[in-house]
Amino acid sequence: MLPIRYAIIDGAVMKDLMDFLSAHNPPHACLYSEPLQPELVELAPYLLEVTPAVEKWLQWNTSPWGIYLTAKTTMRVLRQHLRKYLQVILPNETKPVIFRFYDPRNIWDFLSVLSDWEKHLFLGDISRIETSYRLQQDVSFKALHERYPATQTIKSKLMSISKEQYSLLEIIFERRYVRELAETMRAVSLPMNKVSIEWASELFNYLRNLGITDRRSIDEIAKLFTRENIFKLSDIPHQYAIVLEGTTHPGHYRAEQLLLNINGVIPAWERSFL
Repeated sequence: MLPIRYAIIDGAVMKDLMDFLSAHNPPHACLYSEPLQPELVELAPYLLEVTPAVEKWLQWNTSPWGIYLTAKTTMRVLRQHLRKYLQVILPNETKPVIFRFYDPRNIWDFLSVLSDWEKHLFLGDISRIETSYRLQQDVSFKALHERYPATQTIKSKLMSISKEQYSLLEIIFERRYVRELAETMRAVSLPMNKVSIEWASELFNYLRNLGITDRRSIDEIAKLFTRENIFKLSDIPHQYAIVLEGTTHPGHYRAEQLLLNINGVIPAWERSFL
């Protein structure tokens, strides 16, 4: 059969996904198994065939909505293959964790830590992956597949991430977050050149060593420090350090306490641990 272009769209990112499916009804299927809990219907990832309507809808979207796939297979077969990767086993963990491989911010980093054989198995019938978030990336895996038997599949139901792969991913994600943290601080800094990647990294490691690992806490403390022209650890006021470096309460509580003391309010957020 001829190659078919598909898209995996994250309903948690594309808030109008259900409205689009209702209005245009392209060939589509939810990657989650049925019956789907009502609260997950709008948040689940969906596999769509890229019809002209889908192409037009996604063409100028700048959010991390998902990824494009090209494969010589039916939607039913591709869905069955992709569902194996919605959860993975991490090192030293007995229970699987949710794996959002279809996030354009994750897919290339994930593929980079796999061996060619593991990549071949992960991709299955997929011959091309494209992402359009921030920078356009389009990679063909045809040459990779030609090096291995086409009939091989992953025997286990869930994929496992090795300790070495997990360590590499941690390094990659940490470096990416530090760059994003620097951008966050530059957005509130005048002049912008006072904020460096080195300072963002130093601040990140300082807070992490204090047990403050939730991203929103780090972001808000970084913005607070930037507004108050704190650009090195020795500039942190003693009264701030006392709160942050305390050992009585968990890290996120100490971060909230500092923000409450200085700003008078605690920013509303959902904690998302690194």
